[in-house]
Amino acid sequence: MAKNWTEQRLQNFITSESEESLTLEYKAAEALGKSEYQKHEITKDVSAMANSAGGLIVYGISEFSDTQKRHLPEKITPVNRAELPREWLEQVINSIRPRIDGIVIHSINLSSGENDVVYVVEIPQSHTAHQAGNHKYYKRFNFQSVPMEDYEIRDVLYREQMPDVNIRFLIEAKDAFDETGEKSGDEFALIVQAKNNGSAFARYVACFVDVPVKSLVNIENKMSIKDGGKYYRHRLTNLNQEYADEVFRANFPLLRSMAMSWKIPLSENFLKMESWTIKWKVYADNALPKEGRITFGEIDTVDLRSR
Repeated sequence: MAKNWTEQRLQNFITSESEESLTLEYKAAEALGKSEYQKHEITKDVSAMANSAGGLIVYGISEFSDTQKRHLPEKITPVNRAELPREWLEQVINSIRPRIDGIVIHSINLSSGENDVVYVVEIPQSHTAHQAGNHKYYKRFNFQSVPMEDYEIRDVLYREQMPDVNIRFLIEAKDAFDETGEKSGDEFALIVQAKNNGSAFARYVACFVDVPVKSLVNIENKMSIKDGGKYYRHRLTNLNQEYADEVFRANFPLLRSMAMSWKIPLSENFLKMESWTIKWKVYADNALPKEGRITFGEIDTVDLRSR
């Protein structure tokens, strides 16, 4: 689970050049307004995200106008919360039909002024199709919200019969011991957890996690090095899973509300890499794949070390 939203976390999007994607969209402050057109655009973008894979819409970060840097964040553009409070934005979003359950709107205070904020809207992937304020259905495609075809709307309505696997991350810190049993330092690991929140069980689960090479202890397969040597791709599946004192040698299905975890050893280098990004994508049976990214600085730590 990511830590609370802060101005520094917003700035990390800019410094790390986190590009827009299926699950991330930047909107300048000017995108919010009380005209009918602006309100329809808000419902269009939010419903499109829910109809696709879910994700984040950041109201208060503008993109570059240069076509070479299009879809990259340029700067923070504050929203005036005195004119456009969070409650107003929530009311606009709630005009989407049917209403989208599970949306969270974060209001991040900025140092630039008393009423300066950025709104981050967390949108879950929905199990049904949602209609924008103009009575049309939209999806995310090539960084944009575009109208859905009839068959695509039917596919979304079919999601209730699909597994809904979500990924969360934790960092585990514990004592390391040498061969004699003496404490020799600290040991760190990235915990990747997949949980099925859907109504149907997932027979097959595959999660691809790209972790910065410099943060890892072991590089087992050089063929898994990606992006010019910057990332190492871990391929995690529900094969040969361990539960308590049992090991399942075949694939073990991820039942409803069940979670499974994988552990990736980390070197101490990751402590200096707060703004570095981890990228992930998860597949489950015939459900649409989900993807996202998170920085080391956004991941909570479970500290199991003795004091």
